[in-house]
Amino acid sequence: MRNIARLALAAALALTLMAPAAWAQAWPGKPIKLINGFPPGGGADILARLVAERLSGALGQQVIVENRTGATGMIAAQSVAASAPDGYTILFYTMNMACTSPIMPGNKINIDPDKDLMPIVIIAGLDNLLYVSPKTDFKTVEDVIKAAKANPGKLTYGSSGVGGSYHLWAAQFTTMAEIEMLHVPFRGGPPAIAEIVAGRVDMMFGNLAEILPHIRSGAVRAVAFTSVPPSPVLPGVPTIAQSGLPDYRADNWFGLGAPAGTSQEIVDRLNAEVNKLVKDPAFAAKLVSLGFQPTGGTVADMKATILRDRAKWKAVIDANNIRAE
Repeated sequence: MRNIARLALAAALALTLMAPAAWAQAWPGKPIKLINGFPPGGGADILARLVAERLSGALGQQVIVENRTGATGMIAAQSVAASAPDGYTILFYTMNMACTSPIMPGNKINIDPDKDLMPIVIIAGLDNLLYVSPKTDFKTVEDVIKAAKANPGKLTYGSSGVGGSYHLWAAQFTTMAEIEMLHVPFRGGPPAIAEIVAGRVDMMFGNLAEILPHIRSGAVRAVAFTSVPPSPVLPGVPTIAQSGLPDYRADNWFGLGAPAGTSQEIVDRLNAEVNKLVKDPAFAAKLVSLGFQPTGGTVADMKATILRDRAKWKAVIDANNIRAE
């Protein structure tokens, strides 16, 4: 009887130890929600849907993009942080969510991304640029700076919201160029672009993915890239660093995150699948053609990038007295 009891106890212990691994191996057993904090049509949405489609095939379950906009992406981040850490609700994580919103003065957010969210992987960087309404005469960075100095506070630039990445890139530009321009915030990139196309706003610092069709149609004019090196998609368009502000550089990235407490097995699986994806030559070429820079890397790489970017943009926020509204 004692031997039988011991065997039963050993079997029970073995099952207990095996349960987490077996559960993780069974994931995913149903569709996964990928929560995107920005509106349809923008760079975030374009990349989120491309990645969701490919991950659906790799994971054997549908990955469904849900747009939950507001607060420069933090509505989405907060909803994911409050979700069950079971791998079925993941976040389309952005530089803004991880690096700038948490340190923005006046920002009322209900989460601490470092405690309530888990970084998984950076999917891609973006090719970002300064573009203008064709109703302006601006063709170069020098043109913009010259006009701004002649008309302090008169030129307008749009953004996806106060304290968002587009706003910060412009703030960095105005500081380094020693000029004043009027900030006109919108709820996401697409509404701001509509105003620039209409000529009611002069310019914007944004990402190539969402503005490329408008550049090709002539609805807006590309002036210079904020990121280094310039994108091969628009040969001949220089960087701002090449155009009179040699120390200027503004990068951005998109990645995946999960609620704190998500199992390491799920995080590792998602990281591995994204790394396979961005190394696929056909998919990488697709990203480049749309204005993205395939990235990938480890969880540790993403954490290091978050810390680096948080320090950089805190300096810009402080220098420009930017405060959430």
